Amino acid sequence: MTETTKPRTGFALTIPGPMARSAGAASRWARRHGVLLAALVLIAAALAWKTAIVQSSYFKEDDFEFVARAMENDLSFDYLTRIHFGQFMPGGFLLAWLTSRLEPFGWGYAAGGILVLHACAALAVLRMLRVVFGERPAILAPLLVFLVAPITVPALVWWAAALNTVFLQIALPMAIASHWLHLRTGRLRHAVAAALWVLFGLLGFVKGFALPLVLLALTVIYHGGLRAALRKYVVAWSMYLLVLVGFGALYVYRALSSPNTGALPIFDQAAGFLWELLGKTFATTVLGGPWRWFAGGDWGVASPPLPVVIASLVTLVALVAVTAYYRRRAGLAWALLLGYVLVADALPVLWGRVHLLGSFAGTDTRYVADAVPLIALVVGLVLLPLPGEAEPYRRMLPGRERVSGICGAALGLFVGASLVTVTLFTGYLGADRRYHYIENARADLVKAAPGTVIYDRLVPSDVQPAGYKTYSLTSRVLGAMATPQLRAMMQAPPAALGGMVFDDQGHLRPVDVQGIPLAPTTRDRCWPVTNGTVQVPLDNRVSRLEGTLVKLGYAARADTKITFWMGERAVDVQLRSGLGKVFMLAQPGADRIVVHDMPPGVCIGDVTPGQAVPRP
Repeated sequence: MTETTKPRTGFALTIPGPMARSAGAASRWARRHGVLLAALVLIAAALAWKTAIVQSSYFKEDDFEFVARAMENDLSFDYLTRIHFGQFMPGGFLLAWLTSRLEPFGWGYAAGGILVLHACAALAVLRMLRVVFGERPAILAPLLVFLVAPITVPALVWWAAALNTVFLQIALPMAIASHWLHLRTGRLRHAVAAALWVLFGLLGFVKGFALPLVLLALTVIYHGGLRAALRKYVVAWSMYLLVLVGFGALYVYRALSSPNTGALPIFDQAAGFLWELLGKTFATTVLGGPWRWFAGGDWGVASPPLPVVIASLVTLVALVAVTAYYRRRAGLAWALLLGYVLVADALPVLWGRVHLLGSFAGTDTRYVADAVPLIALVVGLVLLPLPGEAEPYRRMLPGRERVSGICGAALGLFVGASLVTVTLFTGYLGADRRYHYIENARADLVKAAPGTVIYDRLVPSDVQPAGYKTYSLTSRVLGAMATPQLRAMMQAPPAALGGMVFDDQGHLRPVDVQGIPLAPTTRDRCWPVTNGTVQVPLDNRVSRLEGTLVKLGYAARADTKITFWMGERAVDVQLRSGLGKVFMLAQPGADRIVVHDMPPGVCIGDVTPGQAVPRP
């Protein structure tokens, strides 16, 4: 069976009946699900935009430690539950381990995994908005707020920060959606799902403890008040509390065996931090700012000018006043957002970071990046009525066209401001230095001959700051790309007649020692032998993170095995005939090198303790 149409051109088109019916069905489906299709298009476009941004970044700072630890450790309980400077992130460490095992320092895998999770977060926000407000075109506005908010971008380009943030950006909207369905239907499975999403958020970030508080606040505001909420949904609260208690017990157990890095700041530090975080960073970024960054190589923190800060605060006060004037419970929705930022974002940083970084910590947007899904929800709550809500507005709104025009203009300004802010931020991205250093080292490690001895030194400070201690050493950072055998030898290099060291470009070069040489004053330039024993003085007073490397000159008439003693440690070396050098790590605290039963025909000459450097 066929259907015939007669276009205006005068000739007939014959379309098979099944094809026509399929096309019609597809058209009807697209009309019914237009909002969903539009949302998916927005998410895909935003993801493509952010992918282009993330490609310009690379591993830095904590990232190097995460990759090194992933390559050094099995997937064990101790590895996953280690507390990293107050952060408890088993989920993040699991993702870091899997990513690093695919390819250590493979930015494609690391960034790709984060972008996939960020896309999941966008889908989670879409689900939350559809559950709370229904499938209506107006939900595209708060979804767009989440997708273009500048506050999410700095966390995406820093892998270690993203490993925390993306878990909460998924868990928060999914927990709200599941909890809202539980409130609407009373079905227990939705409360179980919400509890599991709370646990998911906790696995990524300790800030997840605030999720049940958000669920409680939403229930109190929109579902009957505090007393009714506690009495009617006691099973749900019990499950959420069980998750918090269980996870909290695990956190305390692991914290007792970890170095205590948390402390309360002094009052001036705390006040300055809260002003920076809430009054400047959050107040401007929530409107599409901050429009100016204090930035360096591949990083940036909010640095809005004071007039911009004042204008942003005035704008926010106006928004709160206008929406509260018309929309019932709008003031409570804004209070919920502010409370979340205070409890979930400010308090943990006050304990864990401010005493170290001062008020400057408040300029870092990553500390509030997890709040963006809640911002999207609050935007919807202060503007849109809930399905079936009786009298959502306090008073009659102005004309529909006028309201739509004002909201559309505000959304357009936000999107434009956000694009400007992100464009300014991306101008500071660029990681060629770190990328080439890592890739040069990767290539040279592959070419290194079996048994090559590689001595340790600090990674250049423009690649990894020395403040990361052992994870700023080449044996840990670059050792992550070596075979397990070579990695072990890099971390405990043996004595050798020659060795290699990484230069500042990441290439392996013959090793030398930078230090003050001490030569014997005897005529033959050999340290004297007394009763068959030679004692070589060693200036080992300088403490170095990578250890002190000793270069010992010698002359031997024939190949000879010799044993050097430093304190209680013996080092056996097979000397080759002729002139040569021995490289060995000094024993901490040893002030001399001793050779008992000095072989005949061997002369021990000048000794140079110092740090490993490439030979000129």
